[in-house]
Amino acid sequence: MSQANPDSSAVLVSDSSAAGETRTAERASFWDHPIGFWFIFWGELAERAAFYGMRTLLALYMKDRLGFSEANASVVIGYFGTAVYILPFLGGYLADHYFGKYRTIVAFSLPYILGQVLVGIESVPFLYTALALLAMGSGVIKPNISPLMGMTYDQKRPGQTKLRSDAFAMFYFAINVGSAASTFALPVVRNHYGYAVAFLFPAVLMAFALAFFAVGKPFYAVETVSKNRATPEQRREQWLLLAQLLGLFIMVPFFWSVFEQQPSTWTFFAADHLDLHFCGWQIPPDQLQFLNPAFILVLLPAMAVLWRVFARLGLDFKATDKMLIGFILTVLSVVVMAVAAYRAESLGKVSMMWEAGAYLLITAAEVCISVVGLELAFAAAPATMKSFITAFWLAMVALGDLLNTRITPLYKEKLSPGDFFALSAALMIVVAAAFALLARRFNRSAVKLQQ
Repeated sequence: MSQANPDSSAVLVSDSSAAGETRTAERASFWDHPIGFWFIFWGELAERAAFYGMRTLLALYMKDRLGFSEANASVVIGYFGTAVYILPFLGGYLADHYFGKYRTIVAFSLPYILGQVLVGIESVPFLYTALALLAMGSGVIKPNISPLMGMTYDQKRPGQTKLRSDAFAMFYFAINVGSAASTFALPVVRNHYGYAVAFLFPAVLMAFALAFFAVGKPFYAVETVSKNRATPEQRREQWLLLAQLLGLFIMVPFFWSVFEQQPSTWTFFAADHLDLHFCGWQIPPDQLQFLNPAFILVLLPAMAVLWRVFARLGLDFKATDKMLIGFILTVLSVVVMAVAAYRAESLGKVSMMWEAGAYLLITAAEVCISVVGLELAFAAAPATMKSFITAFWLAMVALGDLLNTRITPLYKEKLSPGDFFALSAALMIVVAAAFALLARRFNRSAVKLQQ
């Protein structure tokens, strides 16, 4: 989600050829992972479950309990996402120059927990305070967990790059298991016990995540905080790299704009226009967000195998080719949503399989764009800029959320659902075509990037 989250879980996987490391020919054993890994693994699973569980409930909570219009709720979610994904710049800076990764994570977990507690108090001022605390906690923590994990492997298991790569794959798995579990369960809890009780679960999960992570301190890497300033040559290198990556990634926020509408316009559409009966059960409309992390767990390994099969057949896709496929899949996802919306105008309700199909397509697009794009960026970055490039990539998500603060209010306020999704599809066709041209220019550049 995973965004993939785009959390920076895949960051160090592509960094396995660092100078001076010796590759081991032995296959890594499950029991060879350092003890610190398991504290990070379970802590991250709980933290991601807390975050995505809270976010799953947010749109309908604002509409049903706090009196927000759908347009205003979507705007608030957009600004919240923008803050979450722009604050990693602050998190990386504080960790690199002042506190270290461990202390930064622990310190900003405290406002994170407080935000999870406050969000369930049915008051607009409390909501805004809670979202500010949640954005600060999640955003500042985000760029530090996976680098701390990578450092732990470098110190505790030097040279075992296969083991470290396996750890990051398991870490990404934990993120999506936590997300899938909470997005599936919390709408059910909300329906039975109300929002106040449902929001307590993320607070408890976040407290558990902090406690478990803090207990593991003796088993993590020893950090040395450096306040060295970049030389003029390093600054020139940074700006050159950013210019090259921005020339390629300038279209990526449009993908995130579509992807990040899952808790807003997609949820509102499900509530109003989908037949949510399934095998005798009434599915909560926000529970459909569970499909994204669930599909990730299936599609991520499946598509990795698919790329290898294509390579053996002589079709060795470049990273930019995979990303272009992702943009095409994004177009198809909003086309499916548009068709479903137009059918609903005449039928009243349509099968939820329409939106499930859109979730499948947008999740496949996420694998192609988020995972591949992050790896591409880190292959291009020198070792001294890995954290900086993590924050730069996450800023693309922030721009997508910021774009949504202007786009999502059009839903039902200015445009019918069908016209809204059709317009989104038309825009994404233009974006995909522009990306194809930018990718061609990027591949002709003199920069040697690892594919």
